Amino acid sequence: MTIGERATPPTIEAGTSIMNQHVNRRAILSSSAIATAAIAVASQEARAGDASAPSVSRELQGLIEAKHAAYARFISAIDVATDLEEAYLPKTAELYVPLSIGGGQSRSLRYSELESVEANLSDDIKRRYAEQQQKLAALAKVAPDLSKQSTAALRKAEQADLRTLKRLIKEERARRSAVGLEQAINERNEASDAERYALNAVCAYRCTTMEEHRVKAEFLKEFATGKYGDLQTEDIDALLWSFLPEEALEDAVKASEGGAA
Repeated sequence: MTIGERATPPTIEAGTSIMNQHVNRRAILSSSAIATAAIAVASQEARAGDASAPSVSRELQGLIEAKHAAYARFISAIDVATDLEEAYLPKTAELYVPLSIGGGQSRSLRYSELESVEANLSDDIKRRYAEQQQKLAALAKVAPDLSKQSTAALRKAEQADLRTLKRLIKEERARRSAVGLEQAINERNEASDAERYALNAVCAYRCTTMEEHRVKAEFLKEFATGKYGDLQTEDIDALLWSFLPEEALEDAVKASEGGAA
């Protein structure tokens, strides 16, 4: 995913990115159950202690404020990382790996996390060697011993080229760290995750008054209807669970844990 796609708030993922694949359904259910129980207790205590308690709880207000703060952090992180990428990585920046069988493989470093670059180049190199291996099929029929020797040589060369890839990635990471780019990318990813979790927390909040329902709905309408991005699957799950009785959520968590066992 390009930085342009990531810069569409609030769902950003840098290359390998970022949050869609990070959220475990079971973890979401468990965290939602804990949050639901805590909110229910807080609401009951508020109603019991003060009959004139506000129609919008501090819990919901705090979650919304946390979401805004996380979003601001995210945008700031994008700006810092983008400026460093522009300064450090020209549009033609590539990581090139020379191959023992001739030629080489390269991938663009522009707007890419090194983990993604390494994984893609590793697949490319393995594919190139698999193609060479297929060419030995005919040789195996007429010269089995020579075919075995050639196969062994290819495997040795492939492993050597993969080690070269790891070395080049390590050197590139060190260069990025020296100018602060690696740290900026890490902060961008962490801020992205934090922003995603903050939105999910609002979705998971169990409203206790109609005013809370209105405030929550207006907030989600603003931040989750295409202007800034759309709700992810885990957000929709959390939102739907927030309308169901606590018992249903607890049963779902238990069933999930039982299935995993």
